[in-house]
Amino acid sequence: MLLYLSSSGKSGITDFLEEENEQAQCNKPEVVIKKLVGRFTLKQFVVKDMRNYQGYKHFMVDIGCIDDSLDDFIVALQSFQMMFNARIIVILSGCDNEKAYTEKLIGIGVTDIVTANTAEDIQSEIKECLSEGGMQRYKQIEKLSKQELKIVPPGINESVEIEIPRYKWSAKNIKIAVAGADRRSGVTVTAFNFANWLIARGATACYVEMNMNRHLHYLIERYTYEKEGEHYPVGDVDCFLTNEIDKDYNFIIYDCGAIKELTNAFKEADIRLICGSLLPYEETNYSKLLHLCKNLSTFKMALSVPSEFQSDCKTTFGEDLMIAYASHDLFNDNINGHIYHPIVKEYIIPERKL
Repeated sequence: MLLYLSSSGKSGITDFLEEENEQAQCNKPEVVIKKLVGRFTLKQFVVKDMRNYQGYKHFMVDIGCIDDSLDDFIVALQSFQMMFNARIIVILSGCDNEKAYTEKLIGIGVTDIVTANTAEDIQSEIKECLSEGGMQRYKQIEKLSKQELKIVPPGINESVEIEIPRYKWSAKNIKIAVAGADRRSGVTVTAFNFANWLIARGATACYVEMNMNRHLHYLIERYTYEKEGEHYPVGDVDCFLTNEIDKDYNFIIYDCGAIKELTNAFKEADIRLICGSLLPYEETNYSKLLHLCKNLSTFKMALSVPSEFQSDCKTTFGEDLMIAYASHDLFNDNINGHIYHPIVKEYIIPERKL
């Protein structure tokens, strides 16, 4: 099943699929297509309308029908990736800024991109995007990008992979609260990544869902994780649906979600991390949350801010604002170490030199 958001000028580019359906043999699977033609704000569509089309396996969008800016378009697709499982296909044919869009799309793992301009070539690329393996030409670029993202400590050559170090830790039940000022600002994936990053480096860590988003409920139900005591082992991370920890850990990571008022879990934490993507329409809520925290020690993180805007963001929110790479893998244990390491370094036992 294919959901297609289209401009009026490109609404017919999937007609060949419907014609092939009519000519197909009975044993050939049919591609069911739903077209929505007009002008769309993708962020609004993803949040409000996409829930009506959750059964679709492919989501194709013509850039010509989108009113969002490039950055807003990418953020909307990132939200889509977090909420839905459909494969994203983007039609860039005729786009004036094709290179910039392509680089941004590959950066978030969208590699089914149609850029051809003739009808025959467009049909060929759409068929490849709908194939089992999807379009291959951008996948190698995506792999190289991911390899570079693994190397995050400042001063390290990002083209060289480094071995993950194992530390000794002096920490017992240190509470780390992760919160955001807006939904879909990377709180859950940051909390999971932080826990995996710690575990990969020799610490014990658990995740506690302290919000109403029910992301952990979804994971448990979707992948049928079995309960052990009070927690569910999700990958290497012990995950709790309530704040009823059944054993000691070096670190307890609380996913507080998006908050407008300071919760007890956030206020009583030993370490507090505030997440935000800091797009222009999100800066107000981020500022309000920082104001609420004015009497608390906090770390500030901005998610995947384009390089051309990073200086402005630091001018607005302070030079201590840390820029995080976007991650769409809950179990990534080797990303954003340049943020996590300074936060917990006081709990690392230094190696004795002979």
